[in-house]
Amino acid sequence: MNHIKSLHIEGFKKFISLNVQFNEHMNILVGENEAGKSTILDAIKTVLNQQYRNADKSVLRDLFNTQMVAAFEANPSIKTLPRILIEVELALDPKTKNADYFYGEVYGQLKKQDEKFGVRFECKYDELLGAGMEQSIREGKIPYEYYALNWMTFANNPYQMIRKPLQFLAIDTTSSAVAPSFNYYNRTLFTSKYNEQTRAKAKNDFRTKLIEAFDATELPALGDDRKFGIDTKKVVLETVLSVYEGEIALENRGSGMESLIKTEIALEKSNGLNVILMEEPENHLSFTTLRKMLEDISEKQKNSQIIVTTHNSMIASRLNLNNVLWITETNVKSLSEVDKKVADFFIRADDNAFLQLLLSKKAFLVEGATEFLLLPHFYRQFTNKSIEEDGLSVISCNGISYKKYLEIANKTGKKIAVITDNDKEQNRIDFAKKYNKETTLQHIYMADSIDDWTWEICMYNANKAALNKLITVQAEAEYKYHGESYGVVPGKMLNNKVDTAYQMLTSGIVFEIPQYVKDAIEWLRK
Repeated sequence: MNHIKSLHIEGFKKFISLNVQFNEHMNILVGENEAGKSTILDAIKTVLNQQYRNADKSVLRDLFNTQMVAAFEANPSIKTLPRILIEVELALDPKTKNADYFYGEVYGQLKKQDEKFGVRFECKYDELLGAGMEQSIREGKIPYEYYALNWMTFANNPYQMIRKPLQFLAIDTTSSAVAPSFNYYNRTLFTSKYNEQTRAKAKNDFRTKLIEAFDATELPALGDDRKFGIDTKKVVLETVLSVYEGEIALENRGSGMESLIKTEIALEKSNGLNVILMEEPENHLSFTTLRKMLEDISEKQKNSQIIVTTHNSMIASRLNLNNVLWITETNVKSLSEVDKKVADFFIRADDNAFLQLLLSKKAFLVEGATEFLLLPHFYRQFTNKSIEEDGLSVISCNGISYKKYLEIANKTGKKIAVITDNDKEQNRIDFAKKYNKETTLQHIYMADSIDDWTWEICMYNANKAALNKLITVQAEAEYKYHGESYGVVPGKMLNNKVDTAYQMLTSGIVFEIPQYVKDAIEWLRK
């Protein structure tokens, strides 16, 4: 299947330099706001769709990397002027029409490579065109009007849209439904759906029937042998096309349905799309509609290569963690090597926070709601700062599933402190000690005595007097937990974990924090 194999960026918007290796079918781009997810899609469109080809060159102010601009301003010269290079390497079947046109050995500013298919975009100062601008440049002025924008294939042939190597479509839900975006979608779909002969006939028939329809109006002449007529150069079929569902044009549907229908159409194999770019498809969608979209994508993704940006955990997990490309400040990390069983777990999980894990600088992983409620309070008590001030997160991962989160953390180099129970199992205590000796970025913390086997018991043993006074119990009640008696107050705490945790949180009492929790806080802050 023809698809985008890789992307190389230099000096474009957010990135001084970036390399991205894409999966053949599904690619899920995640990262913090302003991490550069949209920039990656924009770079692809800039090369393959010749975006900015006819734009005023003042647009370069927004395209140049700000660090490169700053470097030029600090040392202005022709050599330090900002530039842009974007290369899109393609995986093409050699039998594809015009494939040889894109096949070459030397490309861009990189050294000699193995022969590959691809297209590059280069934007740099043209010294011949800018002759006489040397003094202005030395004064720190960037001569935008004297930049040349060139699109070339890896075979060093001029890239022409008429020879587009693959059909691709961009679906952007982040902007309002304005006419240009719809026109782009409709034109692209029209071009990919029908062959050149069919399109030519449709355009000719449209032009002919339009003239006939106007003539049929029998509009009176203007006099002196003058009359109104149709200038067919102004009425091009592609500019007036719209996709209808029933009697309603797509652009007149609600934003959520518009996004869903666009996606359904794009995924149809018969429409001949090789690559589909999707910008935050979760926008404007209800939970139910989003689930339907994800089902469609999961079922039909092998028809096309899909590159999607998202802030939604459901999208990233339902479409498989192994397809996630995590965008950082300097590079892209693939989760393709995450164990398949772990990826399957998150596909099936009702609720998960792995995306929060990816977007966190550092994080505590806790077992449940009790720790989630109290840990931020204890953190402030222990450090005199909030967790947010220190740039940390608390993530509840439902019991021992923390091991699945740890694998993701390990693959992405995240510093993680797990706070968990030993559940009266000495082997768990021994495992945690061994794990902490062998790892540097992920540690597991639990009480080192099986007598302190869970969070509630640890809290009670460290704060007996305060909790005996705070927690009210009914006379004669046993408060057994799983058939065992631990005392009435500990028993009530175990049977009413969230309620008693909230009591503690709002009591105003300064509780003694268990040592293993203090250890976790101190380690993660380093």
